[in-house]
Amino acid sequence: SEKRFPGFDAEAGEFDADFHRARIFGQHVADYMREMQEGDAEKFAAHFKKFTTDADGLEALYTSVHAAIRADPSPSAKNDKPHDKKWKKAGRRNLAQRKDRVKQKKEARIRALMAAAEA
Repeated sequence: SEKRFPGFDAEAGEFDADFHRARIFGQHVADYMREMQEGDAEKFAAHFKKFTTDADGLEALYTSVHAAIRADPSPSAKNDKPHDKKWKKAGRRNLAQRKDRVKQKKEARIRALMAAAEA
């Protein structure tokens, strides 16, 4: 059903295919790029610094991307690099480990207080 797509007017019950095509090919992004480029050049440079094309070449870019996907729709190969183990969550401590940790913290606090009292 075309009711789900951009370009469908619920009040009139009609679907505007040209509006839908413009959304698919990034016309709204190109309009925003032009508007921002005219209004605030610094913000434009920061916001779109990774874009390889300008607002006029955006439709051609989307066309080439769609053609490449149609030519080979299979997903790209996964990156099988090993993940960084330093972010792995530590396992749970058992009762003996928890009690030992509390004991170590108490001893460290007592040592700190004694050192402060001597100084």
